[in-house]
Amino acid sequence: MILFTSDLLFGSKILGAAKHAGLRGQGVRNRGALSQHAPQATHYFLDLEADLAEGESAEELLDAALGHPHLCVYAFAGHLQADKLRAAQARLAASGGRHQVHSRGSLNARLVEILPPAPPTGAASESR
Repeated sequence: MILFTSDLLFGSKILGAAKHAGLRGQGVRNRGALSQHAPQATHYFLDLEADLAEGESAEELLDAALGHPHLCVYAFAGHLQADKLRAAQARLAASGGRHQVHSRGSLNARLVEILPPAPPTGAASESR
């Protein structure tokens, strides 16, 4: 699971959900790091409001993620960022696939569905 955000509190919620789902979470700060970690990842969470390095844009990071067809992309922003959310929705819809756009509140509420907790190890042997 790859995460791009500059919001440490919200980022820790997503990374915590990934850990409970049995996924290794990796924060990235640019397209290069995304390209490096994408082959091993299944999910990519992109904060459309994140502080970006010079020469980086949320649109470019979204396009870079879509260049890895196995990634399920989740773009998010605050609910007042309607223009950013709509633009991301249009970009993701044009690519097809199972990608989603959420407000922060919606993503927070759906994290357990997106990254369901892994079953406890040994659960099968305990039920016997």
